[in-house]
Amino acid sequence: MNYLIALFLMITFAKLFGMLAAKVSIPEVVGQIIGGIILGPSFLGLIHRQDVVISLAGLGAVILMFIAGLTCDVDRLKKYLVPGIVVALLGVVFPVGSIYLICRYFEVSIIESSFIGIVFAATSVSISVAVLDEMHELKSSAGVTILAAAVADDILSIVLLSVSIPILGIGRGHGNSDALFMIILQVVFFLFLWMCYRIFILLINVLDLNVQKAGTYSFLLCLFLSGTAEMVKLSAVIGAFFAGIIINQTKFKKPLVKNLKGVGGLMAVPIFFVSIGVEMQFSGIIRNGLMFVILTVLAVLTKFLGAFIGAKISRIDFANSVEIGAGMISRGEVGIVIAQAGLVSHFISTSYYSTLIAVIVVTTILAPLILKPIVAWKRKRESV
Repeated sequence: MNYLIALFLMITFAKLFGMLAAKVSIPEVVGQIIGGIILGPSFLGLIHRQDVVISLAGLGAVILMFIAGLTCDVDRLKKYLVPGIVVALLGVVFPVGSIYLICRYFEVSIIESSFIGIVFAATSVSISVAVLDEMHELKSSAGVTILAAAVADDILSIVLLSVSIPILGIGRGHGNSDALFMIILQVVFFLFLWMCYRIFILLINVLDLNVQKAGTYSFLLCLFLSGTAEMVKLSAVIGAFFAGIIINQTKFKKPLVKNLKGVGGLMAVPIFFVSIGVEMQFSGIIRNGLMFVILTVLAVLTKFLGAFIGAKISRIDFANSVEIGAGMISRGEVGIVIAQAGLVSHFISTSYYSTLIAVIVVTTILAPLILKPIVAWKRKRESV
């Protein structure tokens, strides 16, 4: 399909179904994902993940996380960093362990069972951010904890992916030294982030920049750090988030947020959510129906319980712990990336791949539907 027509269809369906979702009090991102499902191979078959325009979806996630970093309350993020890490750790252990065991029950091989567990370790920080921002909950204590936990969660998941190939001993024949080298590179990347922070803040203070020039340099920093993160096998959204945190410390924060929300909301971010729906394949549900249902239930419950218990261990009150548990459910783009890596490396067969993608998309839709009433319940509880 002509890429301009594909672009037109994706933005139109995103806006239309997002508006319809809002009309019935459903988070807009759910409507946008449903729009993608309708456009994709499961229904109309007009858009396929091979289309050039799908590459813009990654830019949408990057812009979304850049804005999250820009608007984040950095002092609160530091305060809730340790609880976020505890939430992330338990939010990884619970799904990986339980999903591994249920896959073994279904007589899936040890290697495939291990990798399927890793697929569901990640949280889609981009989805959580979009829903929390829509509900003006991103700067709350629960919202900041979810943000910190989701970023830590993604890092843990990517590290698990990095070491899984040599440990499980199949795929492209990488050795243990390759995994160790990649982890060292990832550590170096975070040291590099600190250097970028010091250099960029110094330049901003020295150079007499207007908002337009500052915006250009800031977005270039975002693209550079996102690309660098991908080079060391981390998620691009991690680089984008920390680029936002760096710019957060400058006087250009507010005008940049306004401009980016306009550009991102117009095109890139809606395309990102539509692209998740495009990934949906009903063949995976039909082929492995029972497994699909059980994996979906486990993916939701184990992530919720792990995050909830992690929050309670960190002495966060009950209502906020429930919100944190709900905010960690979504899998989204990181789960899809890990599943694709598993397919390419022959960790998972094509028969299970489509089922995993279906579960990921369904959890991505369910998460905002679960999170929104919980936030409303928490607010009502706090107002009493």
